[in-house]
Formats: sequence, C-alpha cells, structure tokens
Amino acid sequence: MRTAPVLTVLTVLALVLTSSARAQGPNPDSIAVTLPEVQVTALRGVERVADVPAATFVVTKPELDRAGVARLATALQWLPGLYGYRQRGSGDVEVVDPRGFTASGESSYLKLLVNGQDVRGLENGDVDWDWLLPDDVERVEVVQGSGAWVYGDGSEGGIVNIVRPDLAQAFRAQAALRAGSFGLRSGSLSVAGGDDVLGGSAHGSARVVDGWRVRSAEHVYGGGGELSFPPSGGDGFMGGRAAGVTVSYLDADRQDPGTLTPEQIAADREQAENLYDFDHQKHGIASVYVQDRPGADPQWKLSGHVSGEDGDELRTLFLQPALHHTRAWTGGGRLDWRSAFGSPSRPIGVQAAIEAEQARLESEYASFDPGTGAGGRVADATSWRSTFAGSAGIKGELAPGTVARLDVRGDLARVHMHDDLADTSSDTRSLDALSALFGLNHALGASATAYASVSTAFRVPTLFQMFDQRPFFLGPGVIVTLSNRELDPQRSWTLEAGARCADAAGRSAAIALYTTRVRDEIDFDLATLQYANINESWHRGIELQAALPLTHGVTAHANGAWTPTTFVGGPYDGNQINGVPVSAGYVGVAWAPKPFGSVDLGVRLAGKQFMDKDELHPIPGFAVWDFGVEAHRAGIRGTLRVLNLFDWTYNDTGFIGGFGEERLSPAAPRGVTVSVGLD
Repeated sequence: MRTAPVLTVLTVLALVLTSSARAQGPNPDSIAVTLPEVQVTALRGVERVADVPAATFVVTKPELDRAGVARLATALQWLPGLYGYRQRGSGDVEVVDPRGFTASGESSYLKLLVNGQDVRGLENGDVDWDWLLPDDVERVEVVQGSGAWVYGDGSEGGIVNIVRPDLAQAFRAQAALRAGSFGLRSGSLSVAGGDDVLGGSAHGSARVVDGWRVRSAEHVYGGGGELSFPPSGGDGFMGGRAAGVTVSYLDADRQDPGTLTPEQIAADREQAENLYDFDHQKHGIASVYVQDRPGADPQWKLSGHVSGEDGDELRTLFLQPALHHTRAWTGGGRLDWRSAFGSPSRPIGVQAAIEAEQARLESEYASFDPGTGAGGRVADATSWRSTFAGSAGIKGELAPGTVARLDVRGDLARVHMHDDLADTSSDTRSLDALSALFGLNHALGASATAYASVSTAFRVPTLFQMFDQRPFFLGPGVIVTLSNRELDPQRSWTLEAGARCADAAGRSAAIALYTTRVRDEIDFDLATLQYANINESWHRGIELQAALPLTHGVTAHANGAWTPTTFVGGPYDGNQINGVPVSAGYVGVAWAPKPFGSVDLGVRLAGKQFMDKDELHPIPGFAVWDFGVEAHRAGIRGTLRVLNLFDWTYNDTGFIGGFGEERLSPAAPRGVTVSVGLD
C-alpha cells in the first residue's frame, strides 16, 4: 500500500509520455487537466500556469458538474498531494490537508480564498468548505507548496482560490437541487446580469443533512452578491477605471459526533462520542475595490475588506464540557501595483504591494452541566492582532522559453491580549518574517513546461494557540490553559521541481518533487499540557498525475503522492508524523461515448498512518471505490454519484486521547447523491 499509488501513476505517466496515438478530441472526464495556456488568478493577478513555479491544478466548472459532489472538499481529495478526511454527516470530507501538513482539522495549512479574499476563521485559521456549493463555482485554482511570498502567514501548504463566475452583460441564471443518502438535501440559485455600465449578481444556497451517525446533523445556509462598474467586458468609467463591491454570508450549524474508541466502533460505529457537542458559526464579509481598468489584471488596484464572525460551540475536552462563544471583527486594505518595461517581445514585469489589517477577537467560556444545562462564566478575554506587509517582485524572460521570477515579502504581526475576567493584560509581542521565492520555468516545446523554485514560508501562532483562556482543572489547586503566549512563528523553506504537459487530444501528465524543512513547529507538548515550539520536521515527496485517452471515448486517469513526513531530532527522530498517510492516490477510468454524458469508476487509495508519534498505534490503509454517471443537454444536467461504492468499513484518521486510549474517526458507509442543475 505504501507504493502502489505511485507505481500505478508512473505506469500511466510513461504511457502518456510515449503515446503515439492519434488525437481523439479533448478529454472530457479527467479532473484538473491543465493545458499550458490556462490562466489562474490565485497569485493576485492573471498568471499563465506555464509560468507558475509550483504544482498547479485547475478544477473547472464542467469537471465539478460531472463530479456531482455535495462539497468542494470531496472533489479536492482526488488531487495529488491533498488528503481529505474526517467525514461528518453527509459522508463528505471536512478537512483537506496538503503535503503532510496537518493540524487534525483544528487549523489549516491551506489558505482558502474566494475570489482572492481570505475566508478562514480568525480564532484558529480554520477552513469551512461550505462557503460555496460546487454549483456556484466557476473554477477552483490550487497552487501547492509555499504561498507565503504572495499571502504571508498560514499558506505553508498552498493556496486554494475559489473563483465565482465573472459578471457578464447578458442575463444568466443557474439553479441546482441535490438529494442523497443520510438525509442530504441542498439547493442553490444564482442570477447575474447587467449592461455596459453596471453588472450585478446574487446567489444563495442551503444544505441540510440528517447525518449517518447519531448527532451528526448539519444546517448550512449561505449567500452573497456583487456589483461591478462596469461588468466583465465593459469600457470602465471615470477615465476607464473599474470598481466593485462584494458581500457574502455563511451560517453553519453542525452537530459534532466526535471520535470513537475501537471498542465503540466494533459495537456501533454510528453512535456519538457524546450527546452535546456542536459548532454554530456565522461569518460575513464585505469587500470593495477600485482599479485602473476592468478585468482581472489591472495595473493598480486599491481594495478593502471588513468581516465579522459570531460563533457558539460546545466542546468536551478532558471530560469537561464548556460552552464557547466568540465574536470577531477584521478590517484591512491593500494596494497593488504592477507594470512592465523592456521590449514588446521580451517584457519584464514588476509588481509591488502594501497591506494592513486589524483584527479583534472576544472569547469567553461558560461551564456546562449536561444534566441541567446550567453553568457560569469561567473565562473571558479579548485579543488583538495587527498585521502589516509589503512585497515586491520581478518576472521576465531570461532566454526564449525561460521565465525567471524573484519575489520578496516582509510581514510584521503585533499581538496582545486582555483577560477581562482577571483584568490583566499581556505584553504586546511583535512577530516578523521575511518570505522569498526564486523560480524558473522553461518551455519544453509547445505543450510542456518544466520548473524549479526555492522559497521560504512561515506561520504565525493563532490567537487560540497564544491566548485562549479555557481553564482545565487537573486536580485540587491545579489549573492549566492550553495556550502559550510565548510561541514563536513556525518557519520553513522549500525546494521544488517539476514538469507538466498536456495536448488537445486529452493526454496530460505532471510530476512534482519537493522537500520542505520546518523549524519551530508548533505542536502540543504533553510535558507541559500547552502548545509549544517543540518540533522540527522534514516534508518531502513526489506527486504524479496522468490522463490517457484510449479508445471509443474511454480515458484512464490516475494520480499519486508519496509523502514521507518525519520528525527531525528528539525522541521521535525519523518517525512519520502522526495523522499523515505515507502515500495516497486515485486511479480511475471514464467512458464518454457521447458528448452529452459520461460514466466513471475509480478507487481512492491511502497508505498506513499512525495515531501517535511513537508509531505504536497504526491506522491501516484503505481503498475506496467511487462511481458516477453524468448527462447534460439543452442547459439541463443530471448526475448520480456513489461514494464508497462497495460499502467498505474503514477509519480515515485518529489520535491518542487524554487517557492514552485510541480515538478514531469512522468513515461513512456507502452514500448516493443525485443532483439536477439548470443553466
């Protein structure tokens, strides 16, 4: 299981690179086939994928429509280097981790953006994959590896940019309905339109799940709107300038069934760990911009944003349930500038940006009596984080077909906290970091490119890790908190090289090799029962992807990642980091006999992982089959998606509990989802 996904993809990769079969038309079914001329906007401007010195994937709207999944995270788990786990009520994954970076869902090493706007939670930097249903998305751009040279803190593992459809001058409407196993019901509606001067759009969605486990119900509602002056393709105003405003909202109320011991799973894997835990989060974001011209690649752009969060959570830790309420506000702005000089045949691009953001988090806890529901306030604190950043970069052609880029970014974060219950304040700390990237891209003919890059990245401790005041009573007179206000930023450097090729016949292949060294890694120290900078780690691996059209509309596609991620030094030196499979992959075949439909069958593979740092408690690898059918005609599409086709019983992650017991996250049984969409 450790090498099977990689060997399989190597075989398909070799076939792609050596295939001499005649062109058979574009391949409609392999996910994230990226042609060299494809462009992305995840890097704060329009970039050709051929010029990005990192593993880059684009999942298009037709691919999302064919997948028919209820959650974006489920589609992303099929990409190389990304591991999706911790399934909640619908059987869709809740957490997606990149390249061996993991925080067990408590935080994220992927920076999630919607149209370039960071939408992660303030308290812990966590990701909610329900910001948009797959039906409301134009494409998903994934840039793996360090993204700190663009976005700074929290992007060590990569960037995921969810792109909404462009505003158009013509009216359009889209609607989708979905129903499935475990009481899944979801729907979305979006409308857009405009004229030469003004364009606008509005969208709304709802997702309700009864859940396959006890206390795993979900109720998620979202929506938003956008105004643009002018819409896409317009001539601008006030000297050709463009402006716009965007608002979005998410209300996610989810019960939390928790993890189970092996004995509990053997008795009833659908039971809940407890009967009380839940998480109810409300998020709202508004942003505004003005730029010198319409489009995604202006010479200058001034943007601002403000967001608010309100959350209630009941969470049991160390047998101590507590009600946690948070309120957060964030506001900031950014100025981007880019230009080009040199000859028209070999231009040199330069860019610079400055940004600032202020955030405030109010966090309080109340005790909770499961019998009566009564309790009283036990912690109350307010924390602040101010961030300032500046960046500059240059990109140009060193020789015909060879593009070089150098980008440097500096960040300064200032954090402090006031304990409202004890009326005490912490000292203000300044945490700074310098991030840089040097990359080379070289064209290998008309349909292939190779690249290499070296970069640095960092991660500022979250406000939760530094200032959370939840008390834990360990015995008479012994009270501790998990937070540690002396934490330093986690820092890393990465070396990556790779190549990708694709042609109009649907053949594609990609390979990426990387090595990342992390120091001052933030982890939980069992000796002090606090977060601490206690680890160093080594992330390295190889990622492969290939698609090969065969005959009569049949396409084979596969990807795999071998991701040994080990501790460096200390008592666990050389051990695989807990919660990280050493390998993962996907192998499938799709049949599209007609241009208006397809059938696909594939298997998702994951290698062994461990629950503990000593490698004494393994979680076996697994192989799960998925099946799908899709058809579309005259603006109507329908999909049938079956996850875990053969109803395999497995667990996708786990950890060692506070009393030394194994705690596992059971994966969902077979689930069927049917969706109908209208464009």
